[in-house]
Amino acid sequence: MRLDIAWVVVGRLANSIFVLAALSLLIFLFMKAVPGDPVLSILGENLTTSEQYAEVREALGLDLPWYEQYFDWIWGAVQGDFGLSIITQEPILPLIVEKLKATIELAFFAVLFGTVFGVIVGAVAALKRNTFFDTVATVVSLIGISIPVFWLGILLIVIFAVKLGMAPTGGMIAFDTMITDVTGFPLLDAIITGNWSALRDLLSHLVLPAVTLGLTPAALIARTTRASVIEVMNEDYVKASMARGVGKFTVLRRHILRNAMIPVVTIIGLEIGVYIGGSIVTETVFSWPGLGREMINAIYANDYPVVQGAILVYAALIVLINMTVDITYMLIDPRVKL
Repeated sequence: MRLDIAWVVVGRLANSIFVLAALSLLIFLFMKAVPGDPVLSILGENLTTSEQYAEVREALGLDLPWYEQYFDWIWGAVQGDFGLSIITQEPILPLIVEKLKATIELAFFAVLFGTVFGVIVGAVAALKRNTFFDTVATVVSLIGISIPVFWLGILLIVIFAVKLGMAPTGGMIAFDTMITDVTGFPLLDAIITGNWSALRDLLSHLVLPAVTLGLTPAALIARTTRASVIEVMNEDYVKASMARGVGKFTVLRRHILRNAMIPVVTIIGLEIGVYIGGSIVTETVFSWPGLGREMINAIYANDYPVVQGAILVYAALIVLINMTVDITYMLIDPRVKL
């Protein structure tokens, strides 16, 4: 690793620790401000005596000052202990890890679809500027940016699942499909064990939520790629290559894309937050058994520790990905200094 990149990593890690510390405090305070009482969620509002209420509140540590509750929680989180679920009394970290695996599989394919589709469409639109393809790509990208995720998900379910019957309406896998657990990632486990029928079933459940989650970022990536490629195509070295008779797609692959990728990588990094935030809505619409859906269920049940832990994990993922994007700048173009 180059020395300058190593210093960037150290600096970004220090910044990330500070950001996560501040976010953890905000998460804790916001959860305290949410209406609802977890004690009443456990005992029942109409059947609870004052003695029972005080006993459960003390057992959960809710009788302590808020700052003591915060430091107890964050110190446990640093050590990998996110506490116990108020509703189920089970450890939160194993639950988050298990649900996060489904979210990661969904986000991976959504990022893959959004990035590949967006870059290809944007690059081709730039090469065919002011043609019919360019016009259609521009209109479709504007529509993709404008459509809310929840509405798009419902629309795809109605068209492809209900009307055409081409995909399931929701869930991650059919009830009668069995997978041998190896890594905890169902798709990867199906590939490792050679369970191709399960793999087909998983992909059929995955395609609609992945497209729903990836379409809006794909539209923005396509517009950014088009603008960036057009700008690079106006550079003298690109014009010189074309003047020597080098084909457009060869120039695009060898010269244009590498120099046009920095703003595109920026957008991809910023859109990671959209993927993460959108996964919560997408998982709810498609009944996808991921961390986002688990967090929504915990909010309804006033299970604050689960919600706090899930949001903290989401925040850590976004901070880590943004740091990775910063380092990617320097790998793509050594002239970039951060």
